[in-house]
Amino acid sequence: MINATDLLGSLINSTMTKSGPGRIDHTLGNQGIGGQGGILGQILGGSGGAGGGQGDLLSTLTKMAGSMMGGSPQAGHARSGGTMPAPGGAPGGTDLLGQLSSAIFGGSGGSARGATGGGIMAVLGGLALDAFRKMNAGSPDSQGATAQNIDADDLSRLIAGMRKPASREEEQQVQDIATLTLKAMINAAKADGRIDAEESRRIVGKLKEDGITDEEERFIVSEMQKPLDTDGIVRAVPNQQVGAQIYAASLLAIEVDTDAERRYMQDLASKLDLNSNVVRYIQTSVGMA
Repeated sequence: MINATDLLGSLINSTMTKSGPGRIDHTLGNQGIGGQGGILGQILGGSGGAGGGQGDLLSTLTKMAGSMMGGSPQAGHARSGGTMPAPGGAPGGTDLLGQLSSAIFGGSGGSARGATGGGIMAVLGGLALDAFRKMNAGSPDSQGATAQNIDADDLSRLIAGMRKPASREEEQQVQDIATLTLKAMINAAKADGRIDAEESRRIVGKLKEDGITDEEERFIVSEMQKPLDTDGIVRAVPNQQVGAQIYAASLLAIEVDTDAERRYMQDLASKLDLNSNVVRYIQTSVGMA
């Protein structure tokens, strides 16, 4: 049985698209969830990550970064030799966000890929929650949102990576969403047609370097060989929050620089029944609008 969160970390580390690292960086920055009114922006500029689900989200991200930098979140050392700042005020927060985005694409193998996968799920979940919060607040733009609280029920926080699973059933929910995210990213990569043999070998080769198991390799190869099945992906989406996360993950999998890819993303948003303001916010957050 595969660990979908670990495998997602490996897939992200394989850098499916050249724009992926830049889009993660942009998402964590001022025009995404790290900006004013954004989930990470509120945490880093306010209570320093203490308390409730907000702290859990930041903890997920800082633990991910610390793991990949070879130390603890507060006292770990980056590859450059610098000390990772503790979450808190604006200056440290800015450095932290930059190191988080670098860390997502900086690790390989072992626990690093699980940390990467968990961090990516938290970023995607935070992005989805922010998109709906700002739509509900009447502020579709990424700048100037006025919502002050993260208004999410317990299930939403679990899906968004803002709290740890409390049972085997909840852990399975998280794994199911991670599996769906994997399938959606691979499906998006087929938007221009099938994944050819050369591209498949490149991706699998990178994944092997990251230490994937034989079973994980078979899963990835099987998904790449399947025909495009956007309807199947959409049918498996349990709610719109996950739909927004799937849409955002798909933007990490492809460049969206061809007509076929643009049509694919439009079709995906339509079939997921995502509000145009939610779509616009996600696109802006990743630096595409």
